[in-house]
Amino acid sequence: MMGDAAARLAAAECRIAELTRENERLRSHAEIAADAGASTALSGAVYETLLANVADYALIATDLEGRVILWNQAASDVFGWTGAQRLGQPVADLFTPDDRVAGRVEAEMATAAREGRATDNRWLLRADGSTFFARGELVPLLDGTGGRIGFLKILRDRTEEEIARLELAASRERLQFALDASALIGTWDWLLPQDIVYADARFADLYGVDEAQAASGLPIESYLHGIHAEDRTRVAAAIQAAMEAGGDFSAEYRTVRRDGDVRWIHARGRCFLNDAGRPVRFPGAVVDITTDKLRERRQAALLRLGDEGGFGESVDYTLKALHLLGETLEIGRVGYAKVDPTETFAAIVGEWTAPGLVPLSGRKRIADFGSSLADALRGGMAVVEDVREDPATRDGAAAWEAIGSLSMINLAVQENGRLEVILYLHHTSPRRWSDDEIGFIREVLNRSWTYSRRRRAERSLIETEARLRLAHEAAEIGSFDYDLQTGDMVCDPRCREILGIADDEAVTFAGTFRPRIHPEDQERVEAAVRQATGAEAPGSFDLVFRTAPRDVAGSRTVHASGQSVLADGAPARIVCAVRDVTQAKEAEERQALLTRELQHRVKNTLAMVNALANQTMRRAASAQEGLAAFSARLIALGHAHDILTQTSWTSAPIEAIVAQTLASHGDGGRIAWHGPDIRLTARQSLALALALHELATNAAKYGALSDERGEVRIEWRVDRAERESLRFEWRESGGPPVAAPERKGFGSRLIEQSLAAEFGGEVTVSYDPAGLVCTIEADLQVAPEDNVLPARLGEP
Repeated sequence: MMGDAAARLAAAECRIAELTRENERLRSHAEIAADAGASTALSGAVYETLLANVADYALIATDLEGRVILWNQAASDVFGWTGAQRLGQPVADLFTPDDRVAGRVEAEMATAAREGRATDNRWLLRADGSTFFARGELVPLLDGTGGRIGFLKILRDRTEEEIARLELAASRERLQFALDASALIGTWDWLLPQDIVYADARFADLYGVDEAQAASGLPIESYLHGIHAEDRTRVAAAIQAAMEAGGDFSAEYRTVRRDGDVRWIHARGRCFLNDAGRPVRFPGAVVDITTDKLRERRQAALLRLGDEGGFGESVDYTLKALHLLGETLEIGRVGYAKVDPTETFAAIVGEWTAPGLVPLSGRKRIADFGSSLADALRGGMAVVEDVREDPATRDGAAAWEAIGSLSMINLAVQENGRLEVILYLHHTSPRRWSDDEIGFIREVLNRSWTYSRRRRAERSLIETEARLRLAHEAAEIGSFDYDLQTGDMVCDPRCREILGIADDEAVTFAGTFRPRIHPEDQERVEAAVRQATGAEAPGSFDLVFRTAPRDVAGSRTVHASGQSVLADGAPARIVCAVRDVTQAKEAEERQALLTRELQHRVKNTLAMVNALANQTMRRAASAQEGLAAFSARLIALGHAHDILTQTSWTSAPIEAIVAQTLASHGDGGRIAWHGPDIRLTARQSLALALALHELATNAAKYGALSDERGEVRIEWRVDRAERESLRFEWRESGGPPVAAPERKGFGSRLIEQSLAAEFGGEVTVSYDPAGLVCTIEADLQVAPEDNVLPARLGEP
């Protein structure tokens, strides 16, 4: 288009030159005087010729003083004045006031006179006072001898083109402003036939390419070298796939800047194909997502650190934390050392190193790494970006270089003003440690040190709390924006999901949000909102409430954290984050229930042990004999506990109780038992275990198991008449003659009273000369309360 316009303008100039010569001839015939500096009027013939041949352009001829001597119809159409109105008038009237004041008219004529033409692209005035944009040229008019007699302005209305150009420039400017405002975005445009990539400064910086060369254009190979070696093949394959299909390109990968800094980017682009299906253009943009990636890695490390399942009993938790720090921060070494009492040496205790680095060992003189390093450590933390330049380490740079560390963070643990432990993080090259990294280091160390110093009994509670806190950081969080003036709310998809609001449903506080709060919590939630938006103390709120039960699902528990936003000094909006904490709430209630149950079980067990100890030691002939009897009874009680633990203290199979209790009393198969599968309650299981222990102990001392011929047979069965009942029998035979004891000891009373009480039935002990017989008859449907041994066992 521009080429056609230039050709047409050139043709018009040629035609005007011819008309000028014709004008001179006509002027001589008309006897028009043309002395130097005089005004000259064009003849009617010339005027008509111009009108007939140059109708597409406005033609305005002036004399040397700038007065109009020719005005064609096209000029009238553009400016709105007729030729009669403009002939003899100054051409400067067509210029804007600013151009007249700036002397644009005179400057344009001077340029045309000097150079033979002057570009005439500017805003001009119409008859109605409006303006339009004209493109054209000003050329001098010459007489037959080559003398200048005036000027000819040739122009066309190009207002629409200029407005479009200005809008395009403004759009590009706005885009550039947007890109400049974000230091994370870079753009590229790859012309594939020429293999030239044009890129902005941010894109070039991410790939380690010179900015000036990137703006001038470089081959794609220059940028492929800037992709991390581990990602290069994958990214090249993705680019090739987009070129073959002519579609979108999207990838996350790492790039390496000129200073060696590794950045994570997300690149998006599109490859365009020509009619022949060949790729011709591939533009796109990249976003620096390094911060997000590092945050994800740190979060994942904290999750690993708080996951108890990842650590065994024998694992040094602190060393595990150091390992996570080193891998997550991608540094050379992490370790800790113990400082001697004189604060002269630091002995390496544990260390993690990146592949290829030699671990440190032994003792290191602290002053060798900087004469003032110890003083810096007393501040709690020493952060050094380059050990060769920092005052605390500069005079020890040789020692740092010897171990391959050029930047570091050292944290010191002090006791009574003296350095005790130094935790160190080293990198192989100078490094700028960000606040996020330092915060992450503190978080990891705080957690690891706290964990390692807590009692083992508290371990479960500590890690539960850590998991809950980490879950809060990693959980999907919804948000809403509540306009206090209109009552309207803007909810994101996660918030809608938590509150049960449809995707296309309009949301207001009164009509949508409030009805979804549990009726019992509505007033509390509204009170918190009123307090946060009050004129006296506007601020934030943090509360937990329940949602109203839905048709299918039950109520949810929601954690809401809100902040009021001020406008003109008054609260105008509330921005709030919401999170579904239903599972966390249920887990908290289960934990409390388990704690109460554990407390109950421990009390019962301790009471039972106390009763056994009192009765055993009271009736023992000597302290040694009493201790032996008490230990044996505790072992029997422990066997029963083992079985009940496997069944969560609900019930235990009777055969397991018998087998486990008598395992240590068996002698060549002299104790045998059989019976159906019956489950006993926890109380019954403990009572039976203690009774069997007493029977077996008595048999070994005085009964069937006291010689080599005796034996014990145990049998149990279920009788089903009106109610199911248990019959359990212990029968001894083949031993020495049995006689009833003159005085019953604690074991006999434990057998007769405890079994009867716990089974809710009758216990009979028969001292038959042929062998002792103990029988239990009890109703299986009776389930007494789970309590300690009957109080009467403690009676004298």
